Amino acid sequence: MKDVMERLLALQSLQLQSSHLSADVAQQILALRKTLPESLLTPFDRWMARRRKAVAVVGNGVCGECHIQLAGGILAALTFSDEIQRCGNCDRFLYLPEDEPVYPPPAAARAKPAPRHKKATTHVS
Repeated sequence: MKDVMERLLALQSLQLQSSHLSADVAQQILALRKTLPESLLTPFDRWMARRRKAVAVVGNGVCGECHIQLAGGILAALTFSDEIQRCGNCDRFLYLPEDEPVYPPPAAARAKPAPRHKKATTHVS
């Protein structure tokens, strides 16, 4: 599915170039659309009708459009699965570039409290 997302990204780039498309660009758009399943083109076209990006590039574990940290499961699926993933916040298609490293989201630095020791108690009988 990586190639499908790359084609969606290319289609998005061509469609957002300008409002007046040349005949050559229009042909490229039609050729790309023929290679993509209709189930992806419907939500894609909804975003594009509003002149908004439908495909978000993931960087540092963050959606490139809404800037929300993605869940670890989504990042793992982007890396190891062939399924199309969508952002849980903005619902855009997610594209993870080949050269983008995937790390688990950094844990917030927290100061660990000092360990508590039980005080010895003496029982008086």
